Amino acid sequence: MIYLIGLGIGGEHDISLRGLQACEKAKEVYAELYTAGWPGDLKKLGKRIGKDIKLLKRKDIEEEVRQLVKLGKNKNIAILVPGDPLTATTHLNVLMEAREQGVKTEIIHSSSILTAVAETGLSLYNFGKTVTIVRPGKDYAPTSFYDTAVKNSELGMHTLFLLDIDMDTSEGIQILMQIEQQKKKGLIDSDRRFIAASGLGSADSKVMYNKALEIVKRPLEPPAVLILPGKLHFTEEEFLKSLKRFA
Repeated sequence: MIYLIGLGIGGEHDISLRGLQACEKAKEVYAELYTAGWPGDLKKLGKRIGKDIKLLKRKDIEEEVRQLVKLGKNKNIAILVPGDPLTATTHLNVLMEAREQGVKTEIIHSSSILTAVAETGLSLYNFGKTVTIVRPGKDYAPTSFYDTAVKNSELGMHTLFLLDIDMDTSEGIQILMQIEQQKKKGLIDSDRRFIAASGLGSADSKVMYNKALEIVKRPLEPPAVLILPGKLHFTEEEFLKSLKRFA
């Protein structure tokens, strides 16, 4: 049996009771922390379940998933994942490989950034396609997330920008501004209002609604997200009025 267990987004205390019970049943417990930021402590969680937690690398889940799944043929294996276990499509590889090898699986869901953004007061029903802002490299400067946000905006939908694992909200805004200078589609300027949020789902969560230039000046640290509001319902608009200043 392979247990695919969500860690949630608020730290080691967010794992569910069902998730803890699965870890106790498991002979070995693994965790991957490369698909999303997670503010918890694996050592503390390991003490709580009474087992050492082995950290997986990207290749263990992607390139060597067959060997990982094979472990579940003769013993219970728990794989811990930041947020909800199926938010990142990477983990579908584990499920598909398990089916191919005839290994049983159990999915234990948890809190996810995709629902925690409701803390901003925006309706989840009014979000368009979610995108990730990627830091440009020497020979790699993707802009598809900008193009998708433009399409969302044209439809009046909100856009959730996930950020690279170590990116703050200021850098995210600056990357969007740089692309705007190239494409000039009117997605962003210094006065365009964004929602910036950090640590959603934790006791230290911060949410603010301000002009892009102000967010650049006063960044929120990762794990963080940006949201570009689309057409606002009056209830959303009323909620955002309380977020104009930094929280």
